[in-house]
Parts: sequence; C-alpha cells; structure tokens
Amino acid sequence: MKKLILSLVATVAISGTTYAQIYSPDALKFSQTNYGSTSRFKSMGGAQIGVGGDMSSIGGNPAGLGLFTKSEFSLTPEFNNFSGNANFLNQNTQSSKDNLNLNHIGVVLFSPSIRVRGQDTQKGVVSSVFGIAYNRNNDFGGNFTYGGSNPNNSIVDHFAEEANANGLPNGSLQQYAYDGYLLDYDAVNKDYYAVTKVPNTQLKSEIRSGSTSELTASGAINISNQVYIGASVSLVNVRYVNDSEFTESGTIEPDNSKYSLSFRQNQESRGSGYNARLGVILRPVENFRIGATLQSPSWMLIEDNTTWTLDSKITGGANSGILNGNPQDYPFNYRVRTPLKGSLGASYVIAGKALISADVDYIDYSTIRFSTDQGLAPDRILDENNAIRANYKQAVNYRIGAEYKIDNAFSLRGGYGVNGSAIQGDKKEHFATQFYSGGLGYRVNNYYVDIAYQRMETNTELSPYLLGDNDNPLEPVADIKTSRNNIFLTLGLRF
Repeated sequence: MKKLILSLVATVAISGTTYAQIYSPDALKFSQTNYGSTSRFKSMGGAQIGVGGDMSSIGGNPAGLGLFTKSEFSLTPEFNNFSGNANFLNQNTQSSKDNLNLNHIGVVLFSPSIRVRGQDTQKGVVSSVFGIAYNRNNDFGGNFTYGGSNPNNSIVDHFAEEANANGLPNGSLQQYAYDGYLLDYDAVNKDYYAVTKVPNTQLKSEIRSGSTSELTASGAINISNQVYIGASVSLVNVRYVNDSEFTESGTIEPDNSKYSLSFRQNQESRGSGYNARLGVILRPVENFRIGATLQSPSWMLIEDNTTWTLDSKITGGANSGILNGNPQDYPFNYRVRTPLKGSLGASYVIAGKALISADVDYIDYSTIRFSTDQGLAPDRILDENNAIRANYKQAVNYRIGAEYKIDNAFSLRGGYGVNGSAIQGDKKEHFATQFYSGGLGYRVNNYYVDIAYQRMETNTELSPYLLGDNDNPLEPVADIKTSRNNIFLTLGLRF
C-alpha cells in the first residue's frame, strides 16, 4: 500500500531541512519608497524637489525648508482603498481592503538671522529653519485573492520537488505517513512524486498590512534668497505582515477518493535603520527654481519570522484520514542596504497665479545588498544577493504637477507620475506604477486646509507555490491588476 503524506511539516522539521523562504522581494518592497508629502504635493503628483516652502521638504528635499518665512505645524491623516483584479487559470477574482492611517505630522521652526542696524537683511544667510516630522512613505496594505481549476499540477508536486531537492534519505518520509495516495517515494528512481489526479481546485488569499515610515530631522539655510541648502537624517521603521492561506481539493488515483488540504502561512517582518539626505535649491530668477536631492541608502536590520502549517484530509476511500499539522517557525534576521537615490526637480511660477513643477528620480535596485553580522546562513545571503543582481535593474521615476490660484484663498491642483519598473526584462514597464492625482487648497490668515485624491495603478504576479526552475517554470501564475484610491487631508497652522 502506498503511503500518504498528510503533513510534510513534521518531516521538514525532523530532517533538519530549511524552509525555502525568499527574501529578495521583501527587500525590494522596503526599497521602493516615495518622498513623504502633504496633501498639497500629493495632489501635484508628488513633484516637489524644485519647489520648497512646504512641510513635505522635511522628508523630500530638505533645502526646501529654506523658503519658509514662518514657523508651521501640520497634520495629514489618510484613507486608503485597495482593490485587485486577478486572472488565475483563466478565472477572474476581485478583492479589496480599506484602512485609515496617519500619513504625516510635523513642525517647522523659522529663525531669521540677527543683523545689526543698517545691515542688508537680504544678503548672506537670511534665515535658518529646523523641522522634524513623521512621514509614511510606503504602504504594504492589500488583499490578494485568486483561484481556479488547475489542469496541470498540484502543490503536492511542489512538496515532492522540495523533498527531492533537500536530499532526504531513501523513503525517509514514509515513517511519518498515513496510508493513502497523495505523495509517495519511488524506490526504483529514488525520488518522491505526486499522485493526485488533476484538474484540482485551488484558491489563494493573502492579506497584507504594514508600511515603511521615517522620523526625520531636517535643517536648511537661506542664502540671499537665491541659494537654499539643507540636510536631514532619518530613523527608518519597517513593518510588513502577510497572512495567507492556500487551499486545494481534488481526486486521488486509483480509488477516486477525495482529498483537501490547507497550507497556511504567516510572515511578520520588523526592521529599523537610518538614512540621510542632502539637498539644494537655486533661484537664479524670481519665478524659476531648480533643485537636487541625494538620498543615501537606508541601512536596516530586519527580523523576520515565518510560520506555516499544513493540514490534509482524505474522504471516501479505505484510506480516509485527517492530520492537522503543528505550526513550524522559521526565524531569520538579516541586514539589508537599499539603493542610493538621486532626484532633480524644477518649478516655474507663471504670472504669480500658476505653478508648474517636474521631478525625476534615478534608482538602481540591482545594488540592494543583504548581509549578516552574526555568521548565520552565509550561503543564503549569497543566494539572495545573486537573485537581486539577476532579477532587478535600474529605474527612473518622474512626476509632474501644477497649481493654480483661483483667488487669494483657493488653489486648484493636479498631477501625474510614474515609478519605473525594477524588474529585469520588463521592457514594456508592465510592473511600473502610475499616479493620478488632484486636489484643492484653502488658506485664510495663518490657517490652511488641503485635500488630495490620488490613484495608483500597477500590476503584479503571484504564484501559490514554486515548481520547476528558472529556465522552465511550471507553477501557475496570477496576473493581478491593482489600484489604490487614497484621500489625504492636511490641516496646518502658521505661527
């Protein structure tokens, strides 16, 4: 009688093999951040590098603080709506997720330079400005659901492939087995194989949450109202949670009994680190500004813990049985260095009524690097760095925005932007992210209220399991079109 592997969890734990978690996609998530900004610049597509004079400068181009003429406080809550449309095995599935977050809170302190009587107050160092703020610059929240009928393979094929790759002793799995037909060992060919009958029904659900955020301190000086120089340092915080469940059901040969399984995973990554920025804005003429920012890599320590559980059930045959697997924990700590980021921007004021701004960023995601200072898993670190070089590339982001003053109180804004794809071979920029935004601003005396709407669209591909190799991938793939509809509200006070 063939042996049923109702739970591969105990086998993996006892045989001392390592769970094949892949960390390079997480490092890419932690590296893809946007400059933190208020509703004003959210509605202008985020184009702020060559503008300044806004709280966004604390987390963007710190030189922009030099254009402040008063102290200021602002607060920006946000509403996020995520929706996904997945095509998996020729079946479409929709999903959504809503949440509320604090996007930004900060304060700027303005200090004019002390001058003696009669000295020109518009020459030399006119003022210095200090600011501190919290900015949420990447959102991981989402609900990815996809399912369909798979006529080609099963997750059990993946388990068999993993068992063979781990070099388990001949027939070692069978001592942890129950009677049945789901996965078996071929003593002649000396490998494990799946004996499920296809097609089978598959469903995967992932609920994600978390963000990348920064606590930033910035300072800038204003030189003769023409040159503005600034710098900032940031403490970076990362939290990423992924709760997922994959279910599969079908028929087992040769007695046509029914099987079902549930593979549940929980991943929680927490990290902290630091980075720095240098920035400059030049104003050669009154209505024109040009700015540049250099953002250092973020050096972060990530603590990851992944737990997974596999439950299986067979009914309708002589070998019916149920086994609920024990949760298995796979902790792994690593250090990651994100890419250097360079940005250029320019802005122009038209007749004192309209502002046009444009930015461009350059990032090389192939320079992401893993390391460890604990001497743990050097082969794994090498594998992740090789995967980074093989799969990721240079990317260019660009943003354009406009603002029009309807009158002294109201302003109308709009913008568009693209974050370039980081994926090698993506010549059509399938995985690029597009931004569409608009908003309205109201200012009276020392108070202001800004509201912004932003829509982000991108594509992603997810697989419930891996099968085959890079040259001949066999796993099913979900092509998911995602969109985020976000609303930001900034409340500000000048003093």
